[in-house]
This record gives sequence, C-alpha cells and structure tokens, in this order.
Amino acid sequence: MAIGPALPETSLVLDNNIFTHWRNGQHYVLREIAAYQIRLKLPPTLASFTIFEALYGIEDSLVKGQISEEKAEQYRDRVKTLSRESIVLGFNEAAAAIAAYVFPRLIPRLSKKKRKAPWHDLFIAATAVANGHGIATLDRQDFELIGSLLPNDLILRFANWKS
Repeated sequence: MAIGPALPETSLVLDNNIFTHWRNGQHYVLREIAAYQIRLKLPPTLASFTIFEALYGIEDSLVKGQISEEKAEQYRDRVKTLSRESIVLGFNEAAAAIAAYVFPRLIPRLSKKKRKAPWHDLFIAATAVANGHGIATLDRQDFELIGSLLPNDLILRFANWKS
C-alpha cells in the first residue's frame, strides 16, 4: 500500500475542501496553516487543479443563478489573492504519468454513480506525489483509494485537518 500519514516535515497540497474553508476564513484552517508555515517555513501549496475546482464552482454557481456577478467577482478575487499567497504546482508530465497509471485501476473499483467523482482528487493527488508533497484534506477516503493504487515506489501522505 502506497499511503501513509504526513510527517511533520511533509510539504502539503491543500485539497479543495481545505482551500474552500481557508477562503471562507474558518478558524481551524487558519490555525493549521499558521502551524504549517511555522514548521516548514513555507506558504501553503495548491495544485493548479484545486484552483480550477474553486473557479469552476464559482462559475457554475453564477451560471445556475445561485450567486450574483458581484458575489462571483468577490469570490474570484479571494481565490486570486490566496493563490498569490501560495505555492501553485502545475499538472506536469510526471503528474500526468501518475494519473494515467492510477486511473484505469481506479475506475473498476467504483460504483457507476461514483465514477465521475474521483478524477479531480486524482489530479490533485498526482500533482502532490509528482512534486514530493502530501495532501491536507477533510476527506481521506478517495485519496486513500488513489494512494493504494500508486506504483510501489511512490507514497501519498495525508494530514487530516479537522474542523
């Protein structure tokens, strides 16, 4: 199995659920990020795909009439601000190779209903692993499954940041 807990020195990529809570100023995330920055002397790290997920959520809500253009612009500005305060990792060739390895092994393990769900977590996990990072998340289940399907020479580490 290619999964394990994050070590104190593990650099972490923020999952979208953690990024959303950070954008919303939830105290537990602010506390975890502050402790992380003191420990590692680094800003938070985001996968470019996490930024996509955040922006997609804003645009989807706007198109569905769930938020106003003014509110969407405020949300976009907040994403931009936090992205500038972070290290942003792109989905590169190494991440693509990891995702390509895992994806055909992942799909048969999922119910038909869940088959559309894990691709976004897979791209975040592949980006993290390709860059030697772990994942900070609220929901480890999909990441544990993805990590269990990695090649034996790779490991996906987790930090479960709880609210």
